[in-house]
Amino acid sequence: MRIIHITLEYLRERQPPVVRFLHITILCLVLSQIIVSNFMGFTDNGEVSKKTIEYYGTSIHIGTGLFLLPIAFVFIYIELKRHGIKYFFPYLYGNYSQLKEDLQQLKQFKLPEPRAYGIAAMVQGLGLGALTLVILSGLTWFLSWIYMAPWADSIKEFHELLTGLIEAYVVGHGGMGLLHLLFQLKNPKNC
Repeated sequence: MRIIHITLEYLRERQPPVVRFLHITILCLVLSQIIVSNFMGFTDNGEVSKKTIEYYGTSIHIGTGLFLLPIAFVFIYIELKRHGIKYFFPYLYGNYSQLKEDLQQLKQFKLPEPRAYGIAAMVQGLGLGALTLVILSGLTWFLSWIYMAPWADSIKEFHELLTGLIEAYVVGHGGMGLLHLLFQLKNPKNC
């Protein structure tokens, strides 16, 4: 369980308590959403399936999504207020200097320290963007479904497509985090 201790210590060093709490809460809620989405079901006319597992899966997914909505937006607001948009998306402003340094370090098989405008910040920005897109598309689908809009199925498909962004992000970001922690376990002075 040393890896859990190192993970929590790493987050304590780099994130204020509120951000750390929101980060972990969002991770848990997003993972549960991905899992529960496999148990959703609707009838041909758009009603929630009466099959027990699909009924509860759909209800839990919708309820958790509505719960996740304000938590995610508070997190995104706090992060943008703390760092500004340029921190996460420096390439939109023509700033590539830290990215070049980070890539040089990676070429030498060294993990770059998380810094403003660097790879880690850009990856975080991609996560904030993916989270925003998935939540907004889920909310749009939910509202169009509730009001029986004719385009509800198209919005649902779009939401499902965007969910792939979050899934890829969880795997990529989580993998990079684990890689960083493994380097730290192997050589604590380099990370």
